[in-house]
Amino acid sequence: MVYMPAQLANQAGDASYIFSNGFFEAGLMHIMGLVIAILIFSKKDSWRAVAKLGAPAMFFNIQEPIAFGLPIVLNPLLLVPYVLVPLVNTVIGYVAISIGLVPIFKYVVPWTMPLFFGGTIGTGSIMGGLLQVVWLLVDIAIYAPFVIAGNKVKDEYDEEEA
Repeated sequence: MVYMPAQLANQAGDASYIFSNGFFEAGLMHIMGLVIAILIFSKKDSWRAVAKLGAPAMFFNIQEPIAFGLPIVLNPLLLVPYVLVPLVNTVIGYVAISIGLVPIFKYVVPWTMPLFFGGTIGTGSIMGGLLQVVWLLVDIAIYAPFVIAGNKVKDEYDEEEA
């Protein structure tokens, strides 16, 4: 509800708030970056299995299979990028919108809208969708070193696989 007044003003055409409900709904896809980083860089069969299982749900921004399956929750290795990635996405989105490269998020799109489509519909421009693609590429780049570091960490599942 904090961003809803800004969103309503954007929809009515009365204002141009960058930080609105639509902006943050479009930025929720950051866990998809982790899924792709795992599929590309992880050597852990347990992580890859969870990523493969959670990827179809993540396409519609349903993060729970990944958040609790890896787990991200209570995982000190993934805590840093999990906090950092949304902050970086927010800064990138703010800069892109403030310089006029991407229009404001005028419309609220359901949080389950797939990547690219949500940004395109929310802004009314293909640039919103491209912003989401840029966010995804940056997210993969941020998560990748942590996934690679995770290859070196032994856990209880690795011992069972050996």
